[in-house]
Amino acid sequence: MTRPHIEFIPSQVIPWVDGLYGGARSDVRVRILSMDSDTGASSLVIKYPPGWTRTQQEVIQADEELFVLEGSLEISGVIYGKHDYAHLPIGYPRSNAASPSGAVVLTFFSATPEAREQAGDYDERRLVRRIDTRQQMAHQGPREHMASEGFSHTGTVHKSLFHDPDSDERSWLVGLPPYWSMTSAETHPVCEEEFAVYGDICMPNGVMHAGAYFWRPEYIQHGPFGTVGGTLHFCRAKGGAFSTEFEDHPERLDWNPEYRPILPDEYHGYLRDSVIHEPNY
Repeated sequence: MTRPHIEFIPSQVIPWVDGLYGGARSDVRVRILSMDSDTGASSLVIKYPPGWTRTQQEVIQADEELFVLEGSLEISGVIYGKHDYAHLPIGYPRSNAASPSGAVVLTFFSATPEAREQAGDYDERRLVRRIDTRQQMAHQGPREHMASEGFSHTGTVHKSLFHDPDSDERSWLVGLPPYWSMTSAETHPVCEEEFAVYGDICMPNGVMHAGAYFWRPEYIQHGPFGTVGGTLHFCRAKGGAFSTEFEDHPERLDWNPEYRPILPDEYHGYLRDSVIHEPNY
């Protein structure tokens, strides 16, 4: 993984650029949250304008994972509304696409999203056509696959969205109740990525609010943390199976931490003279 450590940045300060890199969708606007300089894999917020449409078949040469933040998007007759999720594997054909009223979509590509018109083969095992996450049954209590026995599960909910049968990578939603907290610190053997959908969470280096984003490389200790009003995060584990090691932390949880982000120079530039209005995707 060759992405920089980004922890964390309000996505609202990242400038919009015209067109999706790779040339597939020149008529959308994009915020680049992070990108792998070697593979072209990326994490983005894509804004589809009202009336956006595609009538020709499109086959993206990458996995496309999406979570609708606002509005709605139609792909091959499937309508994705607010907080709907899909994982469309490389080679999956899109016979048409449209967004009559516009949409803002959290999107992840596994490589540069170049488009072709001819149909391609795709791995049916890796297809998640649509999940309505608001209606999806939530899991409560310990999550065995995440080795989370040291985690404070009281009042938390977990919704599994995607499990890659080959790499063991996962995507999920996690919800934490008001005044939930955890006093230990933790590390993971894989990269962890999160986008704050709602709420607040107090981290050692600041308070994440709706729209905040981080990409954390493997084996970086983090915590303790807690939330005042509750929070909902979209999460991904990249680079293999997700697990957690917990350690006692000598410092108490700071409920009002100063914002001290870990960012590449370019991202520090985005923060200068920025005013954030949440969620303002």
